[in-house]
Amino acid sequence: MKNNNQEVMRRLSMRSLKNNRMRNAFAIAAIALTCMLFTTLAAMGTGISDAMQESTMREVGGRFHAGLKAATAEQMEKTVSDSRVKDYTWNIFIGVAENLNKRQYEIRMPQGEEELENSFIKLEQGTMPQKEEDIIVDTYVLDELRLPHKLGGEIPLEFTFHGKKITRTFRVCGWYEGNRLGHASELYVSEAFWNQLKGNLTDRDFKKWAKENPQDTGVGLYSVGLYFESPKNSEETVRSVIREAGYYPNGEDEGYSWEESLDYGVNWAYMQNRAENSDPLTIVVLCSAFVIILLAGYLIIYNIFYISVFQDIRFYGLLKTVGTTKKQIRSMIRRQALILSAVGIPIGLASGYAVSDLIFPFVMEMTAYTDLDLKIKFRLSVAVFGILFALITVFISCRKPGKIAGSVSPIEAIRYTEGNRSRKKNKKSETGAQIHRMALSNLGRSRKKTALVLVSLSMSTILLCMVLTGVGSFRVDAYLEQRLLGDVLLASTNIVGNGAVRVVDYELDKDYVKLADSQPGVISKNELWQVYGIADIFMDEKALNRYRKYQEEGKLRQDEWGMEVIHNAKEKQQLDTRIYAYDEAVLPKLKVLKGELDLQKFAQGGYVLLTDITGDYTAGASVYEPGEKLKVLEASEDSDFIETKDENGNSTGGYWENLKETEYEVMAIVEIPASMTDQSYPVNGVQVVLPKQDVQNSLDSWCFGISYEVEKEYLEQFTQAVKDYSENVNKNMGYLTKSSLEEGFQTMIGSIRMIGIALSAVIAFIGILNFINSIITGILARKHEFAVLCSIGMTEQQLKRMILEESLYYVLISGIISVALGTALSRIILLALNNVIMFFAYRPNFLAFVIMLPLFLVLAALVPYLAYNRMKKESIVERLRNTEE
Repeated sequence: MKNNNQEVMRRLSMRSLKNNRMRNAFAIAAIALTCMLFTTLAAMGTGISDAMQESTMREVGGRFHAGLKAATAEQMEKTVSDSRVKDYTWNIFIGVAENLNKRQYEIRMPQGEEELENSFIKLEQGTMPQKEEDIIVDTYVLDELRLPHKLGGEIPLEFTFHGKKITRTFRVCGWYEGNRLGHASELYVSEAFWNQLKGNLTDRDFKKWAKENPQDTGVGLYSVGLYFESPKNSEETVRSVIREAGYYPNGEDEGYSWEESLDYGVNWAYMQNRAENSDPLTIVVLCSAFVIILLAGYLIIYNIFYISVFQDIRFYGLLKTVGTTKKQIRSMIRRQALILSAVGIPIGLASGYAVSDLIFPFVMEMTAYTDLDLKIKFRLSVAVFGILFALITVFISCRKPGKIAGSVSPIEAIRYTEGNRSRKKNKKSETGAQIHRMALSNLGRSRKKTALVLVSLSMSTILLCMVLTGVGSFRVDAYLEQRLLGDVLLASTNIVGNGAVRVVDYELDKDYVKLADSQPGVISKNELWQVYGIADIFMDEKALNRYRKYQEEGKLRQDEWGMEVIHNAKEKQQLDTRIYAYDEAVLPKLKVLKGELDLQKFAQGGYVLLTDITGDYTAGASVYEPGEKLKVLEASEDSDFIETKDENGNSTGGYWENLKETEYEVMAIVEIPASMTDQSYPVNGVQVVLPKQDVQNSLDSWCFGISYEVEKEYLEQFTQAVKDYSENVNKNMGYLTKSSLEEGFQTMIGSIRMIGIALSAVIAFIGILNFINSIITGILARKHEFAVLCSIGMTEQQLKRMILEESLYYVLISGIISVALGTALSRIILLALNNVIMFFAYRPNFLAFVIMLPLFLVLAALVPYLAYNRMKKESIVERLRNTEE
């Protein structure tokens, strides 16, 4: 016969909940902290993902999911009429400015403000172009023409359109801040100008012209950005949409005519967000943080319910005597956990978002996305993640306590005192009971509870030890040595990265150099040269066999770009090369791996310094050895570029003939610091250093950087002079100083330190809550036992001492565990990072123990004192009468 007693069980559960107010406070705090950590982790992860995605979108040039290339108006209209296309924007490509050379400037006619917005363009001043002479420009154009950032300036442009040279002066009707991540600047003209320019030319005319003149592909035609329901499966969707419109996607590659085909592209910013394309180190860090949070939350929530169950064990035993089933008791505990979660989780969600908003800017300082000015956004998925995993942690944590409560028999419950299940040995002593032995023995009465508290306390100290040791292991000196020669480096912003990127050339402005040379206090000056044109080394059979061997061993990159270099090396025996040259004073900065560097012999000519193949797994992968001869191939005035075409007459690239050959002997295999390069590396290729006079005599060479050593008292004046020039005269000229690099490095380290300490602090707080809960509930649960001890002669001072020593043993044991495991794990894990993270060398750090252990000692003294004072408000007789609280 079944009876419906759910209402009775609900009342019992609620009354039991109300009777455990201290337990409830600790549980709510623990659940809130756990939810906060999960929410913060998810918000940080999505925030970094957003930053990566937006950075890539800015580089691509738009938010669109997919795009149509060189489309006619008819093709565009048929395609966008598909119901799967939710929105679209377009622009017409007109040409490239030929009289501006600091950057590529593309002239376009936009659909409207939507096109600008979706291209991350926000006008600082002005309106959309209306008149023929109106134009929207960015700050890079204004800076190159040395015009103020305001409306009305005149912009002279020269470009080629449909085979004709066009010269026109426009008036600035609007301007915006240039996008340093984009490959080009966009200049927007009016529809009135476009109609006047094209005259009677049609889309068909532009298509035919492009077939005959591939360099003008896209001119006069539509670039269309398509937006679907979601970016998921964008490539499959856009191909299907194009087919439904009656065209073949990228059909010309498969032999179809241009009338039958329609080219498309997919915004790879969305594709890069896939987990398989994520940085492995980032995944490891996020997964490690997830496991730590899950473990920390489990430890405290489990211990709270575990202690609560044993504190109320007699209550559960009495329930069993009146017929309550195991399932009903487990349901009671789960219901209580759910009610406490309903209070703690909203607090955790709110605090998680608040913490994320606070620390996200510091996280961005550790990345390359500091210019994006992004903020944490509320996302339902983040809230669901925080709620879901907080609930999972809660229910996993209360499962075992619920099982224990449901399994206890009424007789065991009445006889229960803490630890009586595991106490099997009778101890004998000739010296009598000693307080410190009693205190230590009491820790073993509930070994599981003790273990949980010890792990919870130790985990925060171990984590903080690893964070502080890791932060202290970053080497600023090695970073500065790799990033900078001398005190100040002058170079294009392509190289130093403190301004516009993607400018056309890297050559230094001569006036910029003259300004620097004229400054007082210059001690020395060293030039960095490179060949920027065609440069390869010819591989003889021995070198080629070595190269093949490295490929077979998996040392070379096997992606599309890497395979193209490998193919060229095997077919033509030409290996992609970067050629550098330096003043003699900086040559000792090269790290010699094999052979010897004889500066006098090298200066005489005929020798070359060669690197290993550049790559992640190519250490020791040399194609030539010291003493062997090699030939350097360069373009000369007699060299010719031979264009190759497919069967339809389309250009497929080309190759060079009659390259100049110069034979050198390999003097040494070296490693070139990043501070001596243009920050680019040949994939599966090599870098070589030639005598300076050889590079200067090359057809395509330039000085891409100059390093200066300046007397300390004049350094600030020197820096201010080059700063003024780079900001006010030529913004494509940049500079690096030791102080700016060190400040940036310390900012990054500070961000890592802050985040690590914040996580350690929260884990420590969880451990401290666990410790406080265990001590207080342990004292209150044993008040009857303490009353018995006092009744047989134990003084109040002895009882206080025993309770205090119990608490101190927790700290002592957790301290031993923390020092041993913290030091060992830090050494094992961080030593493994020596070869993974640049500018990192393991250095032991014991500051975490100095910080945490005294804090725990203070708590170990304070908490028992407060708990004891609360307990002694009842007399010994009252405590002896009460067998349960």
